Amino acid sequence: MKKLILFALFAFLSASAALWSSCTEKVTLERDVMSFEVTFVNPPACGLTAGDACPFSLTQGAFSLRLRIRALNEHHEVATNFYKSVVITTVPSGMFMTGPGVHLLPDNRKVLVVALSGGVWEGDVSFIGSFGELRVMVEDMGYEPAPNAATAACASLFPAQGCYAPDDDNPQPGTGSVGVSDKLHFHNPRLSDIQRPWDESLVTNGSRDKEASPLIGFRVTIDGDPYLGTATCAPGESRLVVTAISVSGFNLTDVCDPALPDYAHLYIYNFNTPEETSRGDCILSIQGAVEEFQGYTEMKNPLWEVDRCETGDAYCTVGRPKCTDFLPPAVEVTASMLGNLLTMEKLESALVEVRNVTSSTEFLRCDANGDGVIDYAIPEEKNCKFDCGDEVGCVVKEDYDIYFTWTVNVGGVEVGVVTQGVVPFDPEAAGSLGLPIYRVRGMLKHLDFGAPAWTILPRDFRDVCFTEAECED
Repeated sequence: MKKLILFALFAFLSASAALWSSCTEKVTLERDVMSFEVTFVNPPACGLTAGDACPFSLTQGAFSLRLRIRALNEHHEVATNFYKSVVITTVPSGMFMTGPGVHLLPDNRKVLVVALSGGVWEGDVSFIGSFGELRVMVEDMGYEPAPNAATAACASLFPAQGCYAPDDDNPQPGTGSVGVSDKLHFHNPRLSDIQRPWDESLVTNGSRDKEASPLIGFRVTIDGDPYLGTATCAPGESRLVVTAISVSGFNLTDVCDPALPDYAHLYIYNFNTPEETSRGDCILSIQGAVEEFQGYTEMKNPLWEVDRCETGDAYCTVGRPKCTDFLPPAVEVTASMLGNLLTMEKLESALVEVRNVTSSTEFLRCDANGDGVIDYAIPEEKNCKFDCGDEVGCVVKEDYDIYFTWTVNVGGVEVGVVTQGVVPFDPEAAGSLGLPIYRVRGMLKHLDFGAPAWTILPRDFRDVCFTEAECED
C-alpha cells in the first residue's frame, strides 16, 4: 500500500511539473534606461589627479564643474524617450550647496535633483565639503519632488516602497539605473574643519544643534605630517600631537593650524585606553566617524598611525614620544570666558586651566524619600536639585555618585572637575570643602546635560596643585 501511495504521489508531481513547464513563458523586462553616462563638459580646474588635488573647503561654491548626463538604453544609445528626474550625489563624500534642486532626503543624503529632457541634461554643479577620492553619481530612483509637499502623492504614503521622501510625487520606484563620473581628488579636512560649526551664531545664541559640526555623520581621514626636526611649522603643515590619554580614548591638537588654531582640537573616542599611544606622540593619519554626544564633538571607531621613533632616527630619542616638545601650553580660562559660549566652544577638547579657585562647598542630598533616585515628579526633590545646581559651590550628591563631577568657583562662575582615579583628592572630605586651589589643568569637555556644562578632566596628579610652590609644568 505504501509503495502504491508513493508511486501515485510521484506521478502527480511529475504531471504537475510537465503542466507547469508547458504553461510558462520566458519574459524579458524592458527598461527605458539601463545606465547613465556622466561626463565633465570642461576639465575641472583641479582634482583630476592625486597630485593636483583640490583643497577641502566648506565655502559655498568652492568647487564647480559643468556636468553632462546622458541616459543610455540597452543598446548604449541615448534613451530619447526619457523625460524623468534623476538624483545626483557625490560618493563617498561631499555635500551639495543649498539652492534650487537641492533636497535633503530622510536618510540625511543631500542630493541634487535634475530633470532630463530627451535623455540628456547639462548644467553647472557646485558642491562643498568634499575630501579624498570621489565620483559624481547619478541614480534613477523614481524620485520626483512635488512643487507642494503637502499635496505630493507620497505625503500620506511615506515610507512606502517607492516613496523616497514625503514630498515625492511619484510613488513608483525608478529603474534603479546608475552612472558615475571619472574620479576626482580632494585634500582631507583638518581638525578645525571638524570642530568649527556651520554657523557660529548657533553657538552664540545657545543653540547646540546636532549639526553644529559640518562633518557629522561622515567617516573622515585627517592627515598629519611627519616631524622632521623643525621647530616652526611649514606652510600647509599639519602636526597632530596627542595631548592626553584617557581610559576611553585620547585628545589631539593640530599645533600647526594657521587659520583656525582655536578650533584645532578633537577628542578621539576609542572605547578603551589606546594601545601603544602616548601623550606627546605625533599622529601621521587618523580616520573615524564624526559624531556629537550631548553637544560634545567626537571621532569614533578610529584607526590611526603613530609617527614612532625608530633606531637611527635623527629627529627623536627612542622611548620618548616624538612630539613631546610640541605639546601645547594650557589656555587659562577666566570667568568672562566661561560666560562666552563661542569662546568656550572654540576650546572644546583643548588643554585648559583655571587658577586661584575654590573647591565645592557643599554636597547636598536631594533624594528625600530614600529610593536612590531623584524623582522630578516630587517637587521637593526636583526643587532641591535645581536650586543646588544654580548655587555656586553646591553639588548634588546623587549626581556626584554617578558622574564624579565636583566644581570649582572661577570668579563667581562654576566649571566642573573630574579627578576620580586620577588625582588623590576627595572633594567631599571636610577639609576639602571650599579649599583654595592654585591650579586645575586638564582637557575641556562639554555636555549639554551637565551642570555646569563645561568640565575639566585632569590628565594626572600634577594637573591639580594647591599652592604655587608645588605646581609643575
